[in-house]
Amino acid sequence: MMRLIFLFPLWLFAMQISAQTASLPVDERGVHTFLEISELGAAKKETMPANVKHFFKSNAKALKLRSSKGDTAFTGTGKMILTKSTAGIGHPTAEVNYNILVELRENKYRLILTDYIVTPYERDRYANFVPSTTKYRLEDKPGKLNRGEWEGNMKYIITESGKLSAKLKTAMNTTQAISKPEAEKPAAVSTTKW
Repeated sequence: MMRLIFLFPLWLFAMQISAQTASLPVDERGVHTFLEISELGAAKKETMPANVKHFFKSNAKALKLRSSKGDTAFTGTGKMILTKSTAGIGHPTAEVNYNILVELRENKYRLILTDYIVTPYERDRYANFVPSTTKYRLEDKPGKLNRGEWEGNMKYIITESGKLSAKLKTAMNTTQAISKPEAEKPAAVSTTKW
């Protein structure tokens, strides 16, 4: 009986934890936002803008650099493909477009991913998965029928955003500033010596 009294609250606690779903925080505009502020101990201020540009170039398939304000703020757009896989065989279920902002300060940076727009995929008449014409913001709460799919998409977006943040952290710590090649003077031509 004592064992049962001890296990019952433990079971209730476990059920409560498993019922909670992962979610991105909401900012003051009511938009889901992934925010990470990281400090860099070894990076110099001169190398940080070059590291961010190198990060955007190395992830050119998923990220596009749109503009930069001097050497302190870099904005762009990104895209991730949500997949559903069973037994190693998968197909895309949705495409998520988002805005990315990287701001630099003295030995630290801030990564903001926001304005997630989800475009679900559907099969066309040739059995290929293509983006459908409907798009919705991540903030739009689904109905009862699509709740499970929305929660799955949210979990995938959170994990992919974390992976992107980890990639940026390694890029900021490992890459060096791009050095400009020195202009070489042309060799002097002597007509007297053969």
